[in-house]
Amino acid sequence: MYSYIKGTVEEINLDYIVIDNNNIGYKINVSSNTIKDLHLGNMAKIYTKLIVREDDMSLCGFASRKELEMFKLLTSVSKIGPKVGLGILSCATPPQLSAYILSEDIAKLSKCPGVGKKTAERIILELKDK
Repeated sequence: MYSYIKGTVEEINLDYIVIDNNNIGYKINVSSNTIKDLHLGNMAKIYTKLIVREDDMSLCGFASRKELEMFKLLTSVSKIGPKVGLGILSCATPPQLSAYILSEDIAKLSKCPGVGKKTAERIILELKDK
């Protein structure tokens, strides 16, 4: 629904930001890798993915299209939702994650929040060819 949101960074929290666009504050869940490049009061362009659940609608945001594409790949893996996907992107960049998956590095993937050995194996199994 939304490709990106461009506006002024009004709030920066541990796992989300608020961007003001035309006097509307958009709460966007983000990874720590996205947060590190943002500063209060500055303009930002955040690529977004709208998550619709039975009881919730939320926006996940990313500093680059590569990060957004990696998030889509991660959340396509069974039993990985938006929260775990953002957690994984908080501990590694998309190129690092690609390298971990291609080299089948279960140990490094397992260090990400919400990812154990079995989940890391599932990520590698389902994404190695993608």
